[in-house]
Amino acid sequence: MFLGIDIGTTATKAALFDASFARVAAATSVYEVDQPRPGVSEIDPGLWLAACRETLAAIRAAAPAAFAATRAIGLSGQMHSIVTLDAGDRLLRPAILWNDARGVEEAAHLAQALPAIGTETGVLPMPSFSAAKLLWLARHAPEDMRRLARVGFAKDYVRHWLTGEWATDVSDAAGGQLLDEAARDWSDAVLGAIGLDRAVLPRLLEGPAPAGRLRGALAAELGLPAGIPVATGGGDAATGALGLGCVSAGDSFVSLGTGTILVSVQERYRPEPASLLHTFAHCVPGRWYQMAAMLNGASCLAWAARLCGEPSVEGLLGRAEALGPGPGRVLFQPYLRGERTPHNDVEARGAFLNLEAGTEAPDLARAVLEGVAFSLRQGRDLMRAAGTATGAIRLIGGGARSAYWRRVIATVLDEPLHLVADADFAGASGAARLGAMAAGEAPARCMDAPPVAAVDEPDPMTAAAYAERYALWRELYPALRRFQ
Repeated sequence: MFLGIDIGTTATKAALFDASFARVAAATSVYEVDQPRPGVSEIDPGLWLAACRETLAAIRAAAPAAFAATRAIGLSGQMHSIVTLDAGDRLLRPAILWNDARGVEEAAHLAQALPAIGTETGVLPMPSFSAAKLLWLARHAPEDMRRLARVGFAKDYVRHWLTGEWATDVSDAAGGQLLDEAARDWSDAVLGAIGLDRAVLPRLLEGPAPAGRLRGALAAELGLPAGIPVATGGGDAATGALGLGCVSAGDSFVSLGTGTILVSVQERYRPEPASLLHTFAHCVPGRWYQMAAMLNGASCLAWAARLCGEPSVEGLLGRAEALGPGPGRVLFQPYLRGERTPHNDVEARGAFLNLEAGTEAPDLARAVLEGVAFSLRQGRDLMRAAGTATGAIRLIGGGARSAYWRRVIATVLDEPLHLVADADFAGASGAARLGAMAAGEAPARCMDAPPVAAVDEPDPMTAAAYAERYALWRELYPALRRFQ
């Protein structure tokens, strides 16, 4: 048995898998992010530990014998978020999350100070990345930086709790914009620009490497075998890719979660920073991946449900689907949290266009679904323009549960989408596979793709109408940006 723990932005998911990586039991624990004012997004990392305890207790209760037979643990975590600690491993402040936007000026400074940073780190500086956040701390919280003894990412804090060891993997380091991607080592140029000493950084390992062993006292509390290996793990995009079997050149997937990402695996490092595509190290050794990263996804639909007073997202989806196939008149720009690919603009904002007296909640919901799909199409087109192959696209994420939304996206992209079985736990599955490799399992056996639960084909009757609406949608951002 292998255990995967996925530390997400608003929830932690843990799952136990058997030797063939079929899910035996799983649990989810939800928590809230602290966003006291625009641009600020933080969380108490103690909530992650509480969520781990809750999810592991639920799995233990559901499958006690299998849980007790766990051979290894793997970790996945939200990328870019940073945890800062003093010399006594005490938290200096809440974790600054990936969607915190305070580092705008710092990102601009890094771009100016290091003209080659995009080529070395795989992406142009953005406030989302850890490098800009650390520079923001240096400028605005110098006392914290003076006391800083350790900095790590979300999953690394959890691993320290599990093992007492500090380490991170190359995929999370890459997402922090702290990695020399070609060398798969810390970037001295970026560290120098921030004023950060290597001594505060964790050991840098590949994802499958054992980074520690489960502490005896905690093992007894959790009901797990003491001393089992805990893999270094990976950032959630990379572990999600592994959980889907995306490990070879051209293997591709879409994650329709809080944000939206399109990932395509590469077997050599080939950065495309000018296009605002991200090129990061994979959690699998000798692999990288290119990613179109959109900050807005299923969260837009949840927002629309609240805006319209709908008690459930599912109910709103049903009403939107009842409008019939094809696009509506209302257009939606989905930049409720700014945008990365292709704009790198934290100040970008959402907008509805073509509202009229008869516009109702289902019309708005349909526009939201289409706006996110158009954003994904724009990212896919950028990849193709950069010469990046995207093979058969696999689909995961909470938004993928909606068959209606899947059909809309497939038609907008004009290509089929392959919904993967058990897609909600792909990150945990990838983490568990890394754990299995840390326990000595053959890597090839841990990289098989899971079965496909459904294939959603484009609708040929509405494809032309969606293509026309997409062409109009692309004009929204340049037209509206001056009003924001």
